Amino acid sequence: MSKDIIIKLSKDMEDFLTERSKEIQLPLEETIHQLINEQINNKVIFDEGFYFDRQKNALFDKDGKMIQFTKLQNGLFNLLLQKKGQILDFDEIHKEVWKNKKMSIFTMRNIVKRIRDLTYYGIIVNHSNKGYSLGETF
Repeated sequence: MSKDIIIKLSKDMEDFLTERSKEIQLPLEETIHQLINEQINNKVIFDEGFYFDRQKNALFDKDGKMIQFTKLQNGLFNLLLQKKGQILDFDEIHKEVWKNKKMSIFTMRNIVKRIRDLTYYGIIVNHSNKGYSLGETF
């Protein structure tokens, strides 16, 4: 469904869009369309109002507060995000996140638990005896 939308632009916004349009050599309407698509594609939306901003490389809660992850938590979350839709086995996670350094399955489970504690349970899905995957995104 397509609708015409009228947006009132400030002079600065109009100047920015005009300049951007000239830089990328596209008509103004296509430039606006491209910028909107970039913004939409920069966010991965999760349940409970959480979203990941690809541009900022950060996860935010429904109030826009950034979730502070440790290095390992961030590594695991980013790997799952990168492989969205796939089940990652423990060996692959060990290789990519821990760089094959010593780690126990209990350590990995603890990292998953902490991410869930900071966000919500369903953000990471456990697949018994297989591994983990990222929860549903929109």
